[in-house]
Amino acid sequence: MKFKKISIIIPVFNEEKFIAKIINKVIKANVLNLKKEIIIVNDGSTDKTKNIISKIIKNKKYCINKPSEKFR
Repeated sequence: MKFKKISIIIPVFNEEKFIAKIINKVIKANVLNLKKEIIIVNDGSTDKTKNIISKIIKNKKYCINKPSEKFR
């Protein structure tokens, strides 16, 4: 049987209060028996979001962290 995959993209910015709960719900969700790929795009969070994501998602391949940029 050929497995099908679904990609779940989670954009985040300063979501330290909610990101662990969101990621764990996505991991536990059974979506039509599809294999899941979780892609988290961190748009330069300045809180503990990056650290929380790193503890939960061991494969850094799926964690994109954009450095914070200062606005003029």
